[in-house]
Amino acid sequence: MNKTDTFVHFLVESGALKFGDFVTKSGRNTPYFINTGEFRTGASLSKLAEFYAAAFVEHFDGKAENLYGPAYKGIPLCAATAMKLSDVYAKNLTFTYNRKEVKDHGEGGSLVGYKYGEKTNVVIIEDVITAGTSVNETLQILKNIENANVIGLLISVDRKEKLENGKSALQTVQDEYGIEAHSIVNINDIIAFLEKEENRKAINAPEGILEKVYAYREQWGAK
Repeated sequence: MNKTDTFVHFLVESGALKFGDFVTKSGRNTPYFINTGEFRTGASLSKLAEFYAAAFVEHFDGKAENLYGPAYKGIPLCAATAMKLSDVYAKNLTFTYNRKEVKDHGEGGSLVGYKYGEKTNVVIIEDVITAGTSVNETLQILKNIENANVIGLLISVDRKEKLENGKSALQTVQDEYGIEAHSIVNINDIIAFLEKEENRKAINAPEGILEKVYAYREQWGAK
C-alpha cells in the first residue's frame, strides 16, 4: 500500500472511518463518517501521532515552534504529536491547549502548557474539517493571544465539502486567515482507496459504497 492507502486502512481498522448511512452536523446525509474519538488505546493513538508527526515534518519543518490542540479532541492529538516529533525526529516543540472554561484559581486562565511568553509560530492540530466552525473558533481565540502567531493548520481528513462560497472549509481557512492548511488525507484519497477491489475486500466494505461516495462527492464536493 502507498502512504495514503495505509492511513485510510488504519482509520477503518481503528473504527475512526466508517461506511454506511450517517448524518453530518450540517444535516447532510453522508455514506461515510469520521470520528477520531474512536482512537481509544495507547497503541492506536501512538500510530495516529506518527502520521501527524510525519505530515508536520513534511509541511511545517523549521517553520513552527509550537503545537496548539483545541479542547477537547485536539488535546491528545497535540500532545501525542509533540511526543512523536521528539522521539522520532528529535524535534522538541512546545505544545499548548485550552480549557473550555476559564480557570479562576491556581495558575488561572484558559491556556495549559506553553503560554506564549515570546512571539511563537503556531500550528493548530485538529481532527477533521467539514464546515470549519471549530477551526474558526480556535483562530479567533488565538488571534487575541499576544505572541501566538498562527502559521498553519494540520488535520487528519479533509472532506473537501463545499461551503456556501463554493470553496472547501480548508481552502476558506487558508484564504481568510492567510495560513497554510494541510490534511494527512482527503476524500479523493479515500475514493482512490475504495477504487481498488483488494482494499474494499480488506475492509469488508458495504456493497455499492464506492458509487455512493462518488455521488456524495459529486453533490457536495468542492474542487
